[in-house]
Amino acid sequence: MPHGTLPLLYTFHFYLFGLIAIVSALLFVTRKSPVAAALWLVNTMFCLAALFVLLDAQFIGALQVIVYAARSWSCSCS
Repeated sequence: MPHGTLPLLYTFHFYLFGLIAIVSALLFVTRKSPVAAALWLVNTMFCLAALFVLLDAQFIGALQVIVYAARSWSCSCS
């Protein structure tokens, strides 16, 4: 593989997770139900964690899921 190029599958997943994160964030902001909004927020956080993993930042991706997604889910269930 030449220097500076990425495999097509990697690029496809990067843009796919980015698009899903943007759409989920927009749905999070526009929901009236707090539970539905929290679920869209969790989806956004998982997509951001996947983007971090694709960028070779696995520890940050794991922290993203543990800290933010778990916290937003516990707030909506109370």
